Order: sequence, then structure tokens, then C-alpha cells
Amino acid sequence: MKLSLLLRPIAAAVLLLSATSALADDRDEDRTGQWHLSVYSGKAGTDRLLDIITKFDTPFIDSYLVSVAPAWTHRETRRWRFEVEGQAVRHWGDFQDHWEFNSAYIARWKPFWWDAYVDTSVAVGAGFSYATEVPPIEPRATRPTTEDSAKLLGYLMLEFEFAPPGDAPISAFVRLHHRSGGKGIFKDVDGGSNFITGGLRWAF
Repeated sequence: MKLSLLLRPIAAAVLLLSATSALADDRDEDRTGQWHLSVYSGKAGTDRLLDIITKFDTPFIDSYLVSVAPAWTHRETRRWRFEVEGQAVRHWGDFQDHWEFNSAYIARWKPFWWDAYVDTSVAVGAGFSYATEVPPIEPRATRPTTEDSAKLLGYLMLEFEFAPPGDAPISAFVRLHHRSGGKGIFKDVDGGSNFITGGLRWAF
């Protein structure tokens, strides 16, 4: 399993963002070790990952999820927050009825020029996803079988978070929740699923 291939899109995004502040002071902040809890829900889109984030017009199907996701801040600086997140996800609808359990390492870019009005951050993350049954919506073959997906796949996320200015303990976010075989990294699976979700987060 070539995990490095799965992490390449995340690494590219992290390097692109870090290049904008390579010469700037980025001292550690004192919130390392802080916990927060996210709850989010959403609906499955039918397009592939790149089409969703470039076209913004994916059709939806009647497949839903709700997730409870505790996370721990591994490190925080003035510009970055690095998090370790776990998820318990429940699927339901016309197509799926199972549980999903995920783990991810997340890099979050914090400063934007409008933060005095709406405190905004953008995050990307990658990890592993285990479904209690092979998700029926993930195979992309013309005549799919259970071999076109698998219980254990890769997990990716892209998120935008919005909060009141300052150190507000609550925030809202939109997240793209993605499961896939990573172009064959996991059991040669080429299928996957994408959920467009929204949720709330509480910091402790």
C-alpha cells in the first residue's frame, strides 16, 4: 500500500499555503493540546472529487450521513493548527445503511484578511476509513460488484470553518467528506464516495 500517493494532494496544498509565510514569524500559540468536538451531516454527491471542487454543481442522491468527530490539537502556531481527528459516522437513506469509522491528520490554515469580521480557516486532511459493510454507492463500474470497493479505504477531507471574531468557542463549517481507493492504492479500488456536509464545532 503506497500511502505516500494518498497524501500527495494534501502535501501539495500544505506546501502551497506555507510558501506564503515562509519568511514570516510563526511562533507557537498556547492552545496545543486543546480538544474540540464536531458534529456534521450531509448528502452524497454523484460527481468525482475533482469535479465537485471545480464545478460546484454536483447532482445528489438520497444517501445521507451524520458524524460525531472529536479532535485534539497536536500543534498550533499563529498561522497553522495541526489536528488529530476521529469520527463515528452513521449512513442511512435509499442506498446505504451502515457505520463508518475514520481517523485523519488535519492541517488548518488560519489567517485571512477578513478575520476581524468573520474568523475563517481552511483545512485539508487525510487518513483511513473503515465501513462496517462495503458501501453500495462507491463502485463506479457499469455492473458493480462488492469487489469494486472495500471496507477499508482512504479518507480525505476539505473544510472551510467560520466563527465570530476572537476566541469564540463555537464555529460552523462546510466539509467535503471523501472515501476512496486512492486510484488503486487500496485493493485496486477505483471507486469512492463524496458527501457535501455542514456542521458545528465546540472547543473545550
